[in-house]
Amino acid sequence: MQADGAEILGLIAGFIGAFAFAPQAIKILRTRDAADVSSLTYAMVLTGAVLWAGYGFWRGAPSIILWNIVAAGLAALVLALKLRKPKAAV
Repeated sequence: MQADGAEILGLIAGFIGAFAFAPQAIKILRTRDAADVSSLTYAMVLTGAVLWAGYGFWRGAPSIILWNIVAAGLAALVLALKLRKPKAAV
């Protein structure tokens, strides 16, 4: 892969966009509380990221593929944490 200016810009933008979901995932992991997180929002983000990754494969755009796979993983993590059953109170 030869990185031209547009691809470098795409890699930087994708990094920032994909990791925008990391603070929410970290907060949920630390607090064990996802009550205020919207399941619908993260389901839509996950779906969009998967579709964008598919588009990236179709167009042969590494920056689109890479960062949308990362975004999908983080969105899936937040969604899984939201949908998991809470621990039973002791």
